[in-house]
Amino acid sequence: MSAAVLFKPEAPGGLTDGGACDSPSSRSPRLLATTLLGPDRWWYLSDLAKRLGVGPSSLQRELASLVGAGILSRKRESNRVYYKANEESPLLPELRGLAAKTSGLAVVLRDALAGLVRRIMVAFVYGPMARAEERPGSEVDLLIVGKISLSDLSPRLRRAEAQLGREVNVTAFGPEEFAAKAGSGNHFLRAVLRREKMFVVGDQRDLEDTLHPRAD
Repeated sequence: MSAAVLFKPEAPGGLTDGGACDSPSSRSPRLLATTLLGPDRWWYLSDLAKRLGVGPSSLQRELASLVGAGILSRKRESNRVYYKANEESPLLPELRGLAAKTSGLAVVLRDALAGLVRRIMVAFVYGPMARAEERPGSEVDLLIVGKISLSDLSPRLRRAEAQLGREVNVTAFGPEEFAAKAGSGNHFLRAVLRREKMFVVGDQRDLEDTLHPRAD
């Protein structure tokens, strides 16, 4: 089974097109993103439903199918049932990459930065999360270029950390500092810029404009 078929777009107003379905191809991207991007956490059904904004009963068949497909693990403690990502699934690395890029990581970070976007020229995730090589304890490495301070970012990113179940390691540069350091061959920036990036604010063109600002 291809991991991509698990990320069928959601129908408006619901988790899947037509409700719960036995086919893994109709699984909710949000359900997968929530369970796969926080792989250390065992999710109690009610907590998972609350996070997704749905009723617990609407998730039961989907969760059962994902357990049956070997994508999620299930355990029972007393009268409670918990679910988490199955670390032994061969689909897990690809699924995590798709979850982050389609409905998980980038969306959470973009929402966290929403009130600051006008002051940000470009922001992107780099490192293991951008390369879909993350491990359970991997941090989210986020680089931001803009007229913004860490004190502006900190409270917003703490909320993102709570949603993702991962620490966000942010590095912020002013536009002039970023262009100067990149232009002088800064080792850190050279390594970051030549590898995979997941854009949160802006795109590759915005990054190029930041690296090579036009003279007024």
